[in-house]
Amino acid sequence: MKKLFFIVAGQLFFILGSAQEYISNQTARQEYAQLLKQRAFIAFPELREQPIRWLDSVKKEWLEHDYAIRPFVLHPQPGEYFVFQTGIWAISKELKKLGMSYSDFKTADGRIISSDRLTCFNAGGTDFRGRPFRKELDIPGQEVQSLWIGISVPETAKGIYTGMVTLSVNGDLQKIKIQLDIQGPAIADHGFDEGRRLARLSWLNSRAGLNDAVTKGYLPVKREGHLIRILGRSLEIAGDGLPADIRTYFTPSNQSVSKQGASIIQRPFHFIIEKENGEIIRLKPGLLKFGSQVASGISWSVTSESADCDLVCHGELAFDGFADYHLTVKAKKLLDIKDIRLELAMNKDHASYMMGLNKSGGLRPENWDWKWDAGKNQDALWLGAVNGGLRIKWKAENYARPLVNVYYHFGELHLPPSWCNNGKGGVHVAEKQHAVLINGYSGNRSMQKGEQQHFDFELLITPFKIMDRQVQYGARYFHSGSNKNATAIQTADSLGANIINIHHGNELYPFINYPYSDINVNSLKAFISAGHRDNKRVKVYYTTRELTINLPELWPFVSLNGEIIYPGPGASAKTVTNAKGPDVWLKENLRGRKYIPAWVAYFDHGKFKGLHDLSVITTPDSRLNNFYVAGLDWMVHHLQNDGIYIDDCSMDRTTISRARKILDSNRPNANIDMHSWDHFNKYAGYASCLNLYMDLLPYIDQLWIGEARNYDTPPDYWLVEISGIPFGLPGQMLQDGGNPWRGMVYGMTNRAGWTGTPPDQIWRFWDRNAIQKKSMIGYWDPEVPVKSNNDSVKVTVYTDSGGTILSVGNFSGKEQCFNLSVDYKKLGLDPQKCRYSIPQVDRFQIGESLQGIPDHMKVPAGKGYLILISPA
Repeated sequence: MKKLFFIVAGQLFFILGSAQEYISNQTARQEYAQLLKQRAFIAFPELREQPIRWLDSVKKEWLEHDYAIRPFVLHPQPGEYFVFQTGIWAISKELKKLGMSYSDFKTADGRIISSDRLTCFNAGGTDFRGRPFRKELDIPGQEVQSLWIGISVPETAKGIYTGMVTLSVNGDLQKIKIQLDIQGPAIADHGFDEGRRLARLSWLNSRAGLNDAVTKGYLPVKREGHLIRILGRSLEIAGDGLPADIRTYFTPSNQSVSKQGASIIQRPFHFIIEKENGEIIRLKPGLLKFGSQVASGISWSVTSESADCDLVCHGELAFDGFADYHLTVKAKKLLDIKDIRLELAMNKDHASYMMGLNKSGGLRPENWDWKWDAGKNQDALWLGAVNGGLRIKWKAENYARPLVNVYYHFGELHLPPSWCNNGKGGVHVAEKQHAVLINGYSGNRSMQKGEQQHFDFELLITPFKIMDRQVQYGARYFHSGSNKNATAIQTADSLGANIINIHHGNELYPFINYPYSDINVNSLKAFISAGHRDNKRVKVYYTTRELTINLPELWPFVSLNGEIIYPGPGASAKTVTNAKGPDVWLKENLRGRKYIPAWVAYFDHGKFKGLHDLSVITTPDSRLNNFYVAGLDWMVHHLQNDGIYIDDCSMDRTTISRARKILDSNRPNANIDMHSWDHFNKYAGYASCLNLYMDLLPYIDQLWIGEARNYDTPPDYWLVEISGIPFGLPGQMLQDGGNPWRGMVYGMTNRAGWTGTPPDQIWRFWDRNAIQKKSMIGYWDPEVPVKSNNDSVKVTVYTDSGGTILSVGNFSGKEQCFNLSVDYKKLGLDPQKCRYSIPQVDRFQIGESLQGIPDHMKVPAGKGYLILISPA
């Protein structure tokens, strides 16, 4: 007898049988011609430990046993979420709409496990927004399909239960008798603690974190007539359902929320339908109706009518500043249209900066024109100031979340048929006096009577929250990419770090995005406990873009045919990370399957020596999001991790909101930090990261947007693309450790343990000068009390009654000379009673006493100073 074996998440699964046990489908049709005569398909059961992997091969025993007569015996424990398979071979022709049903499972003495406790994951379930859905079971001709079934076994069940699985297509009906031999003690937590049991497949339909709660730091939505208030912002609804006014109450450096608000827009939004002859269709709004209001949001709807067409508007606003609009134009007769467009006018003071639509983040140009292009991951524009702005995203009914990073061109943006209109649509931005006009237009078209077009759009009102000083200055990361973690806690101690991020690809956490693998979870749990004993918070890398092939659920996920694993080119795929194509393992084991190869890691030493971690790209907005959130819920209860580190992801705002709620409820001091590579290049579709991920930012504590960043860029780029400040988030530097002098202008350091010089000396300077108690007033703030006369030299002020820190940064490539003007009244200081110094900060600057603020100071290229002004 020969053993066929493979490794999944370190667990050895094997199939006993002859070398010829698996035969090709073609051979099977020849050898078993009489058995298969006039059959559309063959159905057979299989154990969870022996996943059906191949489309083109069958086992002889699947064909030789009559499973309708001889029961297939399974061995669950009481309380277990037990999983098995039913295989289907479509012998020659495609099977359309395969039917599947289950009977109740019964004992000889009449005890019952209801059929309601059975689920076929391939046939549907609960989507990532908590909505039930069904999938048609279509199986291509001549292929083998595995259907994975889960049974929620009651804790009280004992003994032999017999039931039936029935499959049918066009009158061809096959039954499989299943016998559950339930023995042993009740299993803890349904078996989720052991990945090998595959009980975690039930996480695919999890509703964890789906509720109307408001996440930490935000306020419930409040409505007063047409005015809706959220944290630091308000939205007033016009009679047609569109925004009439949007106001911000955040102070200019996002240090607090004031009582006096300022309008972000100059006038109400206008949705305009212009006929070919230049006539504007006059739409008369009906009754504006508000939907049921919950703490987390409120919705409204209104229909505006005319003789030519109707406009149906559905809108909703969430507590985080996300507004979702669905506009449907319904033609009542044949219409020749010159243009359908959305126009808005922003106050110039709240449109200083711009990011998106092929413009990297920075100062807004006077005019900007943009056209739709699927080759670019661009469908959204942010215009704003530090304390108030808008991101507008144009979309339609065909929206599907694109792939990100170097994989964008495998899953590009679906151009909205309404706004794009076969390339006629685009966006124009123009400055006009005190306003900045945004015109999202679609161009000429004809609409037939009864035709509908969906002109949907999203708004994000920024910033999302005030800057959290405890996070900005108190969250000090040790983030190591080393394979060894034995000394991580001691090293973090020596540098003054209080948060340890555990990356993947090491002995604590070998396999990407599967931290709870059976082979490492105990070591990871022990490390987290050791960190807690040393007063450290410990977080784990956990994101949704790619997934290891070492997870035990691989083959069930593969069987879902593109739902979880993105259906890419498969064996012919070549990517930046797999320039020669997929690893041989993927080619041999996923033969005939569609996938995109991604992260690759090989363990050449340590306890996992000889293993390798391959990964594949995942499908956005799938049930993997449910699995992800349920996995986080399991971790916070069993590992007690203090949050998660998100690396470029395919996540949506619903999913990260769920993750945030899980953490808020179970680990109230937990953090979510997010990292991203610079996407503004041809591989990633020229997207700006913070624009791309902006709907996630309300739920994130800190940013690490630095990989492949050029830190020799202008200060406006730093502010918008790197710092996070316009969105209420502190940031940190990454690439080669960043630039510490320029970083301090934005309250940023790099991280210990990754690249560059450790920031421990700057952290110590922060502590000596109680920076967490000081208000940060940036150079961008019109009321900044200290200003430079040299535009290449920027100054940010950190101040309170205990003294003032001036952070000076030279953003040019040359030495600069500058003077500082100080408004002592704004600082609350008497210039005659102040001490001045450049304090000693190792690896940053040499200490020096000053008689006052010097005239004609010189600062080397790319460097800066920290200057102290203290009351005498």
